[in-house]
Amino acid sequence: MPRASELYAADGHTLIARFDGPDPHASCLATPVNEWGFYCDYLVTWWAARPAFGGDPAQRLDRLRHGGYRITGSLDVRLEKAALSRVEEQRPTGGPDLLTVLTLQPGTGRIRAMATNRKFGTAPGPSPTGPHSPVVDYPRTTAAVFSGEPGLRLPGSTYLMFTVVAALEKGIPLSHVIDTQSRYVSGYVIDAKSPAACQGPHYCPTAAPGDPLGPRTMWEALNHRMTTYFVPLEQQVGADAVVDVAKRLGISFLDQYDSMLAAGKAKEWGAFTLGVAGTTTLDLADAYATLGADGVHCDPLPVVRIAGTDGKPLPDGEPHCTSVLRPDVARAALDAGRCPVGDRSAFGDVCGAPGPAAEVRQVVGQPVAGQLGLLPDDPRNTSALVVANPALVTAGFDSDSPRCPGCAEPGPADIAAIVRAVAGTQHDALAGMSPVDIPAPPASLARG
Repeated sequence: MPRASELYAADGHTLIARFDGPDPHASCLATPVNEWGFYCDYLVTWWAARPAFGGDPAQRLDRLRHGGYRITGSLDVRLEKAALSRVEEQRPTGGPDLLTVLTLQPGTGRIRAMATNRKFGTAPGPSPTGPHSPVVDYPRTTAAVFSGEPGLRLPGSTYLMFTVVAALEKGIPLSHVIDTQSRYVSGYVIDAKSPAACQGPHYCPTAAPGDPLGPRTMWEALNHRMTTYFVPLEQQVGADAVVDVAKRLGISFLDQYDSMLAAGKAKEWGAFTLGVAGTTTLDLADAYATLGADGVHCDPLPVVRIAGTDGKPLPDGEPHCTSVLRPDVARAALDAGRCPVGDRSAFGDVCGAPGPAAEVRQVVGQPVAGQLGLLPDDPRNTSALVVANPALVTAGFDSDSPRCPGCAEPGPADIAAIVRAVAGTQHDALAGMSPVDIPAPPASLARG
């Protein structure tokens, strides 16, 4: 006899949803705790994409409604509550700014928390946008703000890490020095009328005010997010190699234009290293989790166990992981990533002066790597942050509603907000766990 499937939290006994209605997505509107709805909705979308549950999405959702599965989800309800508290401390629900924070486990891809300053639901009465609209309404929305097109934000300097990895794969060590200047005349060709062009059609990125110009290593340049270090390095290794790293680590290029560039014009995409391609909170966490897992990429997974009516587990609840980087490369990349978040490289004082996210290490209280993401002229004034270690990764975006004329770019208060929300959540996620250190890479990839 057909029976509705049930979704439980990671503890195995807290019921999140019972899929007994005509639309499993709608069941997520009735979770006992409202913020669980975002996670529930992601699980339904994930389920609908799994061929093991039917020939098409309609069949798969029908099996979710009638198959009687007992699904033990990956959501840690204790951490979810703590993450929401961290979010609300910085961006209370009710305003147009969107803050998303997600924690994911390296080596399994399991999603442990998804918190945002939105209520999961639709506005009372007829909605002009409806469920699953690309518009991120507030204070209520059912948009996929963590994993779908409505959640796309510009990741900025968090993408510099992909150039670090591409360089390491070609044997360029972290000690590699580039003499950084206020402007770099690249070999990339763009529209000569572009503000970023100089000497005709050359792409000419400029340094940010206050950049410590002159000879800099990869450690120092990553710490200070130095444009005129990373575009030359990207040109040296090939922009297509950097895009390939991003794909292997889990970046999915949901935006149609970005997807076109990644597929056919990656060699010419000189600005890619600066984080100009939209991404989601989930993809950003997933990419850095691959580094935390010694180069093993795991598809994001919202479940711990799926049991049929006979109580036996199904293989679809197991992680799906593939080695995409050499472990020594992943470890070297994380060693560089310790600099921007106030940690110390295994090779001593190589980071230079502290950057704006240096308090992360103190907030988390355990070894960390990661990066702060900012991008000048982003119309949403996005601040991004990802904090990683081999046990857990937490990523977040803080962005405005579409910018009004004259609104300021992210300042110290905005950076502090994303740092405290993301680093605070990582602290809470690791609380009670034995400290997990970041393994040192071989000296050949550090010093050369």
